[in-house]
Amino acid sequence: MDPSSASAQLQTIRTLMERVALYRRALVPCCLIAGGAGTAAATLGLVLHFSSLSSFLALWISTAALALGTALAVIRREAIRADEPFWTPPTRRVAAAFLPPMVAAIVATVWIARIGSPDSRLVPTLLPSVWMACYGLGLHAAGFFMPRGIRWLGWIFLAASALLSPILDWAAVEPRASFAAANLSMGIAFGAGHLAYGLYLRATESTHTS
Repeated sequence: MDPSSASAQLQTIRTLMERVALYRRALVPCCLIAGGAGTAAATLGLVLHFSSLSSFLALWISTAALALGTALAVIRREAIRADEPFWTPPTRRVAAAFLPPMVAAIVATVWIARIGSPDSRLVPTLLPSVWMACYGLGLHAAGFFMPRGIRWLGWIFLAASALLSPILDWAAVEPRASFAAANLSMGIAFGAGHLAYGLYLRATESTHTS
């Protein structure tokens, strides 16, 4: 291997390691903010009895948009603090890893919403499972460019997705109760799940930065 190629490869490895450290720093506030948003959204949905398709979709799509926008802002802030560009090749790899599952989630949401009638339990039973599965796949794919724990979090969301639909179908006997159970499950997974992972990252931060 010639010296220029070796130097280029070393620079690539160094950049990847720096980005892993950057993503880890950004993950703590991102997870805590996303967890807080998910918990607040679930509480709002339960207290205000969001039991229609339009209110359920509006609640969780706006929550996802808020969490995504906040995550991008936090990562950009950390990049500025580290005097690094935001849209680097590793960042593009993470975005590319997340893109297919997110597109699948959008397509599935449109399809399920179109075939579900207002008095059907299909939408609140299927949508949370689909969202968790797509999010878990995105986390697992992006985890190859981020801290290893992200892939485990992805597996947790995939397991939750596999178990959720039968539980929701058994627990809810009519649409109103189905939406309440769906809001609760979303709060547990996307709210409490992110909060728990964010607290775990914060507790182990000193170990990984020492």
